[in-house]
Amino acid sequence: MLNLLPVLAGARLHLGIGRAGLTLVLRPNGWRRGAVPLLELPAVEAGPDLSARLATALGGKRYAGLPLAVALADECVRLFMVPPPRNAVSLQDVRASTAMRFHTLYGDDPSAWRIDCAPAADRPFLACAMPAVMASAVQAAARDHGLRLVSMAPTFVLAWNRLYRRLGSAWLGVMQGGQITFGCTAEGDLAAVHRAPLPGGRLIDAVRAAALRQGLDEPSELKLFGGPVPGLVLPAIQDGLQITRIDPPRRRRPGGELFLPMIGERPAR
Repeated sequence: MLNLLPVLAGARLHLGIGRAGLTLVLRPNGWRRGAVPLLELPAVEAGPDLSARLATALGGKRYAGLPLAVALADECVRLFMVPPPRNAVSLQDVRASTAMRFHTLYGDDPSAWRIDCAPAADRPFLACAMPAVMASAVQAAARDHGLRLVSMAPTFVLAWNRLYRRLGSAWLGVMQGGQITFGCTAEGDLAAVHRAPLPGGRLIDAVRAAALRQGLDEPSELKLFGGPVPGLVLPAIQDGLQITRIDPPRRRRPGGELFLPMIGERPAR
């Protein structure tokens, strides 16, 4: 039976998915930051048995009716930029161009991937591809446990949407384990996304490699979000690069996301 009290209080579930494992937490209401850990499964991937793995915490539909927000580690997806499609007259044309771009970059069959984007007519835009098996597993788990899947997005996208207003001309670096995802900016817009392992050497080396590969000028400032960089004490300056930490604002301003506000279930047609 659906318990309306948590729903009315603004409770929601957050599921984190990465190659290191799964985490599930409950935020009991909409006005406090406290979170209650419900499940942590290390070294578990989100395969077809995801619903069964979550049953320990969600069995019996004890949280039925609550919204479910899913954060995907960037290692689980492919983030890539798409040039503005020429002669596109419909959203279907844009999606076809995005799928073609994906195939050109990776050589994989687009039909095996769930590809989403937020197109722009006058500048390159970001697209995300996730394995179709993973997307289906998440949707099935939400359905089996009576949850409302409200969002499913990569960690980088979630971080960018909350932080881009405060970047200025700086690049954004999202740390996850031993990897970093750079949001490379040019003239205030996202120009490229570059994900790379972070070597034991200086962070400046990874920044320079990203700028060279993407054909961009090296930034003068980098703002880091997420986990720590081993051996780096912030704030820091490396060869003229100012490195600081950036955290989400305490209150989120609604709307205004640049791209990919939701990758999840589509309304029934």
